[in-house]
Amino acid sequence: MGWKVFLPDRYIKPVENKVHEIAGSVASCLPDEGGMMGGKAGLACFCAYYADWTGDQTFNGLAADLIEKAINPAAGRFPAYKYSDGLSGVAWLIHHLSSTGLMNLDAASIFDELDQHLYQFMMTEIKSGHYDFLHGALGPALYFLRQPKNEKYRAYLSELVSELERTAENEPDGSLKWLSVLDAENNKTGYNLSLSHGFASIIIVVSMIMKEDIMKETCERLLQGSFRYMEKQKLNSGEYISSFPSWALESTDEVVDSRMAWCYGDLGIGLAYLKAGCLLPGSSYQQDGLDILKKSSLRRDPAENRVFDAGICHGASGLALFYNTLSQTTEQKVYEDAALHWLDVCLNMAFHKDGLAGYKSWHHPDYGGWENDAGLLEGIAGIGLVLMSFISAKEPAWAQSLLLI
Repeated sequence: MGWKVFLPDRYIKPVENKVHEIAGSVASCLPDEGGMMGGKAGLACFCAYYADWTGDQTFNGLAADLIEKAINPAAGRFPAYKYSDGLSGVAWLIHHLSSTGLMNLDAASIFDELDQHLYQFMMTEIKSGHYDFLHGALGPALYFLRQPKNEKYRAYLSELVSELERTAENEPDGSLKWLSVLDAENNKTGYNLSLSHGFASIIIVVSMIMKEDIMKETCERLLQGSFRYMEKQKLNSGEYISSFPSWALESTDEVVDSRMAWCYGDLGIGLAYLKAGCLLPGSSYQQDGLDILKKSSLRRDPAENRVFDAGICHGASGLALFYNTLSQTTEQKVYEDAALHWLDVCLNMAFHKDGLAGYKSWHHPDYGGWENDAGLLEGIAGIGLVLMSFISAKEPAWAQSLLLI
């Protein structure tokens, strides 16, 4: 089944125009950092896809220049190895663009140079209990999963799975949980259910490893134990509009609905149920995932669901992308309708006169308020990539970087 364009005609020209407007703005707000999610590599991803869509090779040259600067930053700016803003994300993108033919990159020497460093970072992080997808051990795991038949990488991933099992806390009913930092400023630790930093990413990455027949029995134990714990976090549907809180109930002082977003809430959790459930024959987890996601698709009010901007991370384009991918894989109209709704919201959020292509990224006033952002996760590069996914018949394989495909 190929990637389908299902946009009504009235959307085509506004979406095309906005993508072109974004392309004209990305170079005006280049971030200092080089990373995939908020830095130059994320902009390179947009430029490469835009060049492929339009045939404008100027943007391929810009993408190559951005990648060069991401790999070889200015003196004093050596990036870390984490996924969000470090070298594992940059390396993942280089392989992605090269393997999909979007760019002609001689990348073998880069990978040879980075592999050992990324492996050491991954193992140091997981041994300290820091599994966080964006900032800890699970990000480099996605990099190693790009070549799952590579025996060296299989050994690396086997070690990661073993450490996940070792660091898991076992409850009497067979539930498994992993402690993480919930609020660094206030020294709060607990159990995070999210896709960006929590259990949902553990479930998805472990299911990806299991699918490659790596440590299969251990992976199954981890998934079963994780789901036992997740099942205890479900909210009463009569009291809450979300199916799960953002943090585990035992880590939450006051239980409230989780937001609608890629980063936190029901979408990432439902996706985890869906992706892992198909690997656990006899379980209801796959159907549970569809039920969670179908319920979420009916949540349409931006204010009620705390959708304040258009970025992928916690904004309207992320929701549009999520439901577009679900529409493509399930062919259920409820997801197509939700995708079009959030696409509409995304387009209407380009109202900032001093924004980039009209867009700004929203943060709590204590953390800066409205800001211009060109990045992939929160800024216009990501919004542009999402908009292209609605008007191009080419699968947005870059969304693998967000665990969505």
